Amino acid sequence: MTRPDPPAGATPTPAASPDVLPVLRERLLDIPEAKFVEVVRLLEHVRDHPDVRQTFATIRPRLSRVRPARRPTLKRILCMPFEDVLETLDGVDVPLGRIERRVIEPVWRIVRERADAAQLAALERAVQGLDAANRNGLLNVGGRLWPLAAAALHGALDGDGDRRLLWTGFGGDEALAAQARSVAHILEIGSIVESLKAELSPRPVPALGEGHVAAIEQAAQAAARLSPKTVYYLLLIAASRLAAPAGLLDVLNDLDLGRANREQPALFAQLSGLVVANLEERTARMDGPAAGATSPDEAVDIALRLIQGLDTTSAVMDHRNETAYRERLAAVRGAVRTMLDETVIRTAPRGVLDAIALIDGDGTGLTRDDEAQTAAEDHARALRRCEALADSLEMRHTLEKAIAGLGAGLTKRANALVAAYPRLVRRAPDPETAELSLFYALRLVELVAGPIQAEELRRATMAMLAQISGDEP
Repeated sequence: MTRPDPPAGATPTPAASPDVLPVLRERLLDIPEAKFVEVVRLLEHVRDHPDVRQTFATIRPRLSRVRPARRPTLKRILCMPFEDVLETLDGVDVPLGRIERRVIEPVWRIVRERADAAQLAALERAVQGLDAANRNGLLNVGGRLWPLAAAALHGALDGDGDRRLLWTGFGGDEALAAQARSVAHILEIGSIVESLKAELSPRPVPALGEGHVAAIEQAAQAAARLSPKTVYYLLLIAASRLAAPAGLLDVLNDLDLGRANREQPALFAQLSGLVVANLEERTARMDGPAAGATSPDEAVDIALRLIQGLDTTSAVMDHRNETAYRERLAAVRGAVRTMLDETVIRTAPRGVLDAIALIDGDGTGLTRDDEAQTAAEDHARALRRCEALADSLEMRHTLEKAIAGLGAGLTKRANALVAAYPRLVRRAPDPETAELSLFYALRLVELVAGPIQAEELRRATMAMLAQISGDEP
């Protein structure tokens, strides 16, 4: 059947004009944020169209950064309890107990096929018109959906046909089926998880306070009353909301877990192994396809997050006399040190020093490159930020030597620029280029060599400018 043409003057919807979407996908990556959010809200109404689903897949990285309020759906509410452990899209950070996003579709399909149709229909009606900001409304729907979905998943995964389901539902991927089983356990305690998340907000929690510990203990006891098996998943969610997940290990043996108390040693062992493996996986991602595109500033951000977790984990393991992980944690520390050395320290001469032009000839080749200067300043700041990590990574000597050498090189080039300035200001393409080049050089010396060295250079500059002014008729 041929689809009728839209009325004259009407704006075609994505579903009516699929040929528009490939172009729109690319534009959505660059348009202003406010317009991006507006278009996303429009696309939400026709998201079941295959081309629209492809569009959302394309723009997902930007969605994860902007995080616009999304139209509530049952599938989205289903994911709320385990969203903290869903895989990220930034390439390096990996959530604790990572669940891949590709598990969502087969899980949702099982729920749709096996859960009571009348109850699902009632929930579909309840979610209609719900605003994303109405958290109580979302929790009311979720409180009915999550146990219903958990029962459907357990029935499918634990039933006699689980081997057949492995192939029909998960394409023979046993790892994905195992993740679906984790989802089922988390959904069993969905309401408990959501209450705990409210106590451990905003995420990430820098450090556990007494109120946080009490909330985790209370939630774990509630989970244990439903099923002792679920306590592990409750603690997993709690740890994933911490800036350093190992912080939970430090208090775990002091928690009263109610009916799951006898499981404490096993829980500590499980979570300890998971925390260490998570650090290893995050470190391994540094050598992935996106590693070459990592800027010095981003590299330091990554290192700071890893070292925070690594130092906390090492301290906990030493306190508990857990020596089994010592070599693995040392390997993680070495990998972070190598990443900073290769991305920030060794590249500093090229990234920072080369931003100051070498002066030769009559100065007519002097050019202005604002982007190169911005990149050089960012690199210089990243180099200085490494000082916060120097002791933890045992690279203090290497870093100080690099900063001293770079500072000397910058000062030498900047002094040459000052000395040549009277000639440059007459012969450069324009006086502003020479003046700005001098200012840029001073700025880099200040960032790397420090304010004292920059002040000496600034005084020499002022004296030179005063002399030029005195020479003028």
